[in-house]
Amino acid sequence: MRPLLFATRMAFICNILFILCLVIQRTYDFIPIKEISSMVLLLGWIVAPIQNIVANIWYGLVLVSKSTIRLPRWIAVFNLCLLIIQMFVYLILPS
Repeated sequence: MRPLLFATRMAFICNILFILCLVIQRTYDFIPIKEISSMVLLLGWIVAPIQNIVANIWYGLVLVSKSTIRLPRWIAVFNLCLLIIQMFVYLILPS
């Protein structure tokens, strides 16, 4: 279960950076260091949806198999909500 916990935490961090990317997109790039700004954009726009899908599918498979997991429910709910928002942003808004 430790890899699932790592994947969920990584998805959580990437989701926070995704929210930061949305803020930057709607306002302006307020991060003065370009290397950090590019890392935030890379992890927020590209890695976040992929990591989020992997973590949520893995979490769903564990729930279906009825195994016991020591994962906070709030982080799973947060990642699921952000996955829905990401699908909305990537699939519905560009149309």
